[in-house]
Amino acid sequence: MGLLRNVILLVASVIAIATGQQQETQRETFKLCVPHQIMDACKALMAKPDATTVQVQCVAGRDRMECLEKVNTRQADFVAVDPEDMYVAYHMANQDFSVFTEFRTVEEPKAEFRYEGIVLVRKSDNFRSMADLKGKKSCHTGYGRNVGYKIPITKLKKLGLFKLADDPELSPLEKELKGLSELFGSSCLVGKYSPNDEVNRLLKKRYSNLCALCERPDICDYPDKYSGYDGSIRCLVENNGDVAFTKVIYVNKYFGLPVGDGPAKPALNPAARANDFVYLCENGTTRPITGPACSWAQRPWQAYMGNGDINSRFQRLQKRLQQFYEDAKNSANAAEAAKMWVDRKNVLVDREVPVLPGDHLNRAQYKDVIERDGPFEYKIKLCVSSELEQEKCDVMSRAASSRDVRPEIACVLKGKNGCVDAVRRGEADVVVLKGEHQTEPNVHGLKPILFEKYDDDDVMVAIVDKETTRDQLLKAPLDFDVSDQRAVSAALFLNDKRQRKDCPNKLASTPNSPIKIISAQDLTRLGSDQVRLVCPNLQLEPIANFASCNIDYTLPAGIYVRKTVTGQIEDNIAHAFVALSDKFGHGANGEVVFDMFGEFKPGSKNVLFHDRAARFGVADNKVGGVEPGNYRRLMCL
Repeated sequence: MGLLRNVILLVASVIAIATGQQQETQRETFKLCVPHQIMDACKALMAKPDATTVQVQCVAGRDRMECLEKVNTRQADFVAVDPEDMYVAYHMANQDFSVFTEFRTVEEPKAEFRYEGIVLVRKSDNFRSMADLKGKKSCHTGYGRNVGYKIPITKLKKLGLFKLADDPELSPLEKELKGLSELFGSSCLVGKYSPNDEVNRLLKKRYSNLCALCERPDICDYPDKYSGYDGSIRCLVENNGDVAFTKVIYVNKYFGLPVGDGPAKPALNPAARANDFVYLCENGTTRPITGPACSWAQRPWQAYMGNGDINSRFQRLQKRLQQFYEDAKNSANAAEAAKMWVDRKNVLVDREVPVLPGDHLNRAQYKDVIERDGPFEYKIKLCVSSELEQEKCDVMSRAASSRDVRPEIACVLKGKNGCVDAVRRGEADVVVLKGEHQTEPNVHGLKPILFEKYDDDDVMVAIVDKETTRDQLLKAPLDFDVSDQRAVSAALFLNDKRQRKDCPNKLASTPNSPIKIISAQDLTRLGSDQVRLVCPNLQLEPIANFASCNIDYTLPAGIYVRKTVTGQIEDNIAHAFVALSDKFGHGANGEVVFDMFGEFKPGSKNVLFHDRAARFGVADNKVGGVEPGNYRRLMCL
């Protein structure tokens, strides 16, 4: 009897193992690529077991640009994207990407696109053609925005009404502003026309009619009563404008018309009559706003986009993502969920048939909006000195072009020592020189127009135990990261203050020595009671005083151009690089799109720019009192 029982148990065990293996075999895994900054959020939200056999595995990418590469090379299956990322994918391998699920709003789950850019005018003005817009008073959502700026410029340019100035000295930005200023009599176009405050002020003064209809023409910036989607409508209806560029959904809300399948809600302006206003169409006809709109261009929804290998099985993935999204809406960590584009006001809507990114953008007429400058617009030639720098430059150029950074960047490879001469000869426009490369021979004939800037708490400090003696301060070796040029510069600076002269090739780090050189950003990990900072005068102070007591002697990387480059061309280059760091710099929203100042590839540090830089700022020839001549002396250059 005992033998029979053992046999039965053995058979049952074998069956259980076989069943488990079969279930494991049937389990299907899809790899979702996310920027490394949100990897923890992805793991936490995707880890919840589901009732199906489909699982989603999170794969970390440097940023969304690398995620597109990983999806294309089958290191990942899909990625969450903006329409601009679809544009990048379209240029990479359009036939091998497909959009299969979209993030739509609860208000408009059936809308094919996120929004429709429209032109709203008064019925009584009797528009008969688009040419009637000339000289009219225009109301815009804001400078650089899609429906209030990019779409109108794209469409009006195609129709021949909007003309860019021929002056080659003008930047693409100013060409557009001048074109709008000449097309319309007066306008409300708020926002920062340039990241440079002085350039922004000059442009608004030069084209002051673009601010004349604003609530505060002298400021012409947010917040303004007549800016934004509903503000541009108020500008038309309540401020005697002639034409408003905005979105359909805001027209419906302003006049109390139904939105999506929902019932109409009270109008934002009960005094305004819907029958008094019409949509102006591209062919010059008009339509009542109580019916279907004639939109000029549409912006696609954010979406999940995969490679061609999942086209035969995307339906199973869609079910898993639906479950994830609804579960994540109830997550206790709302900030974590938001990183994964989870919003209680949104729903996931599955496409029955995936669509190629290029077809999707063309149907929305959004590709033209991204490309509005045309293929022959002047490009800034950035010289790079290695294949790795070329690769990063190319990725940066693609990201920048899709996100409206103008002028565009073209990458020129000239070898390790060829870039400085290439800029001098005019074969390139720009070279990035790190501090150790800013020698007298290298900078001859060049000038810096921008420098890298660091976060306020990112200065190099020397720390010691609070009981450290003066003799130890003078004689103890240093512990620092020899691969970090900023740490090397700080070590040389401190040694100079200790009356010790070293050159970088003779400078050594001694692990666990009494004096350690780190970034002030790392001070929070230390016990403040036992640790003190070493100041340049070799006095000890509390770690809270790092802003004044530090040994940072960083000469940051500079954006160098030929000395003969002046005026608008110099401004164009400066504008482009400031715009790059505004969009993709440390802490910027676009850092997850392209991590401009992060580690480009594992083990490859400070490619083109420093990994710990935060942004670009105006050139002041020194940072924190660092004189280039003294820096070169310390570095033995």
